Amino acid sequence: MPRAALLLGVFLSLAGPAMAAETKQEHPGEIALMQGDDGTLSYRLAANGFRLYVSDRDSPGKSVCNGGCARAWIPLAVHETDLKTVGDWNIIMRDDGTRQWAYRGRPVYSLFHDSPDRPIGEGVEGVWHLLVP
Repeated sequence: MPRAALLLGVFLSLAGPAMAAETKQEHPGEIALMQGDDGTLSYRLAANGFRLYVSDRDSPGKSVCNGGCARAWIPLAVHETDLKTVGDWNIIMRDDGTRQWAYRGRPVYSLFHDSPDRPIGEGVEGVWHLLVP
């Protein structure tokens, strides 16, 4: 085999797994990445298909949704068995001492009374948005 072909083969075999790891979608186990009928991807709760949201009011690593806000926009809780980051997902500490999942530093929520088929939270108050990769 010519040296150039051998080197190219070695490069591809070494680069292949690394390239696959870069494109692999990693997320906590209770979250699913799903494609809608329109082809768009969004993160959802794996158990019931409810959409996940982020708020423009939050700052990186800090949720300002407390009290009544947190009863309507439910912080995505971190279970005691999931105390490490996963891909673009990290963990923040809320004001009440509970842990919440954040995507790229943005706290993540589900919406009380939302529907998997007809999410109603997109654009609420001009600050709530569906969580998309």
